[in-house]
Amino acid sequence: MADTVLGRQLSRLRVVYGSSSLRRFLDWWGGELVALLPARVRAWLAERRDEVCVRLEPGALLLEPRRRGVRGEPVRVDLAQDSAEIARATRAVVVAGEELPDVVYCLAPGKLLRRTLVLPAAAEENLLQVLGFEMDRQTPFTAAQVYYDARVRSRDAAAKTVQVELALVPRAVIEPELAALANAGLALDAVDGTNVDGTRLGFNLLPADRRARRADFWLRLDLALGAVVVLLLGVVMAQSVANHEASVAALRAAADAQSAHAREVAASRTRLRDATEGANFLVRKKRSRPPVIDLILDVTRVLPNDSWLQRLSVTGEQVQLQGQAKEAASLIPILQRSTLIEGPALQGAITPDARTNKEQFLIQAKLRPRSAAAEAKPKAAAGARPPARDDVKDAGAPPEQKAAGPAGGEEKRDAADAGR
Repeated sequence: MADTVLGRQLSRLRVVYGSSSLRRFLDWWGGELVALLPARVRAWLAERRDEVCVRLEPGALLLEPRRRGVRGEPVRVDLAQDSAEIARATRAVVVAGEELPDVVYCLAPGKLLRRTLVLPAAAEENLLQVLGFEMDRQTPFTAAQVYYDARVRSRDAAAKTVQVELALVPRAVIEPELAALANAGLALDAVDGTNVDGTRLGFNLLPADRRARRADFWLRLDLALGAVVVLLLGVVMAQSVANHEASVAALRAAADAQSAHAREVAASRTRLRDATEGANFLVRKKRSRPPVIDLILDVTRVLPNDSWLQRLSVTGEQVQLQGQAKEAASLIPILQRSTLIEGPALQGAITPDARTNKEQFLIQAKLRPRSAAAEAKPKAAAGARPPARDDVKDAGAPPEQKAAGPAGGEEKRDAADAGR
């Protein structure tokens, strides 16, 4: 069933290709190209199978070998001799070439009946079957009474018809001759008619089930080469896939290695940044606020001589000043002229000291940022510090009171040293 379906499909494709303009173009193109070749090359390229043309004469067989279209010397085999001798003689002619030729029973001119018919183009797909149904209408015979073959001579695309040449021979005429050839040990490949010059007409009237089954060496070689090509193609494809997988694996391994290296570099960069930031933390903190010695000098510059410090502490940005002054409340506007601290304010209550006749104070202030302190210095330098009230008072005071000034300065410096 599968062979029948496949045969129908192939037959349909042959019909479509045979009636297509592509076939006509290829035939014309090939003919033009072949015409440019020398005659010897054209003969060598021509696809001709070796064949042996068998004719049946009264009492003898005439075997004419034809090698690549060249007719050889006919060999006559007498049928009166022993059947073994006949088979040996025919076999000697058939197997004389490099490959087994086709054995064709060539009918004498005029023995083959031919007729030209015009059929619908759709009949070309199953031409022999259609002719079998039309045999009794087109000839005096039925399909069972003849051996027949046909070929398409022309096609009319406009009328959708084909011109077919039908060739047939009655079975009653040819059966005894086929039996004689079989007794002679000849397995026929075809039955065909001949022209007057002995050339074949190009038909094959022998049914497919009666044709010789020969082992085609070239077909086997072609199939073997095709199998080798398919095998090599599979090997090449498999190798290509394997090479691709190996390349992908190598790229993946390289990418993984680069990713691991990149992660290590990123981790090293992070550690280096953290270490750098840790190392620069103290430097940034130191640079962000003035040194304590500058703070002490600045406070010493702005405080009056009748004031001294018992304690100076710096905690973060907060500065505490604890000491004694003649008027503690007057220190707030004085400390506001400082270039290193800002926002001075009294903390707690001011308490008098009976021993020193001064007021004890606790002032809370905030360190200026270093940039603000740098901007405040020119302003402080522009205006001179006003003379302390005690200095003005000391100008008209008795000498013993003036002498108290240096003592107060010494106490102030002692308090500054204690604060340091």
